[in-house]
Amino acid sequence: MKSGNGGLRKMDIRELKSSDKSEIDKILSLHNSTYKENRTHKQWLWEYKSNYPELFVFSVIEDDRRIVGSQAMIPIYININGKKYLSGKSENSLLDPKYRGRSLFENLYEFAMLKCYERKMCCVWGYTSAVRVWRNKLGFSVFDTLYESTLVLNLQHTFSEINKSNWKMRKKIKTYFFAVLGYVYSFKRVFRRAKKRYSIENKLRSIDDLDKLYTDLRKKSPKLIHISQDMKYINWRIYNNPNIEYETYFLYENNKLKGYCYAGIKNKTVSLTDFTFENVEAGTFLLSHLLKKWKKDIGFVLFFGNISNPLIYNIFNLLKQFGFVKRKHSNAIVIKNIRYKSESILYDVKNWYMNKLWTEGFHIR
Repeated sequence: MKSGNGGLRKMDIRELKSSDKSEIDKILSLHNSTYKENRTHKQWLWEYKSNYPELFVFSVIEDDRRIVGSQAMIPIYININGKKYLSGKSENSLLDPKYRGRSLFENLYEFAMLKCYERKMCCVWGYTSAVRVWRNKLGFSVFDTLYESTLVLNLQHTFSEINKSNWKMRKKIKTYFFAVLGYVYSFKRVFRRAKKRYSIENKLRSIDDLDKLYTDLRKKSPKLIHISQDMKYINWRIYNNPNIEYETYFLYENNKLKGYCYAGIKNKTVSLTDFTFENVEAGTFLLSHLLKKWKKDIGFVLFFGNISNPLIYNIFNLLKQFGFVKRKHSNAIVIKNIRYKSESILYDVKNWYMNKLWTEGFHIR
């Protein structure tokens, strides 16, 4: 195969299975040079090797032993229509610009999908702004249904973060400030309406409580697709996450879990990574408690989700009552079936209960 400079070179597509530091450093070099980040060996091991090390997929394309492209799949168990299935989250889709235009990335992705099939993943999903590539060249279904909501909670901290942020963040600030006036009134009104028969705890009483909550949610949305959370997953994604510090809140009414929130906190900003509740009253009580707790120390509160899902749509509506401002997100959802039997369920984006918990776990914005 010819290289970009016209000479003959050996190019290989292969799967990375080793944790050899020199191999991972090559991958990180490609990632960090592309995204201007500084991800470390430890972070790579956390993301791909610390949860299901035997199930992750990491394929690379090499030109004379230099890694010039990568495609990873993070193994995530999801619940579809009440049953647990292994899926792959598409991640680290990279190709050195010098090698574009020769179908190399399509070949690399096809190789990665074959490995997903071998590991018995039911489907692959992810987020991208490059929708034409995923739709036209990789054969994914693309859904432009991601939105984000933002609340300016503390003006002093907000101004401080604006001064530190880059121009892209500053560009959004005009939208964020519309939240301030709405918040002043809405917070007081909604907070008074919440009944005080709930208790809020920082730990689950039992992991079974989450299963029972989602069983109730599936009564409202029978074909719901959500992340299957056991303690192994929660410890990996939330409690042992080396990139973001999380606070966890679980709302109980007597002995029944009625809602919960995983809140990622970084640089005076809170992300409602997973804000889930059985009914509006429970969600109102939990959100009121959290905003009251954070109002002195936090500048922004953020939420991200698939607005076409009815349960997520209800969350956006509740956030609006508290003064959050909604805007369209730059990424789209991409989904491709591998072996799931009912594509009508899988490709109906309304079924996907997607929030920030579904993202990579590196950034809260």
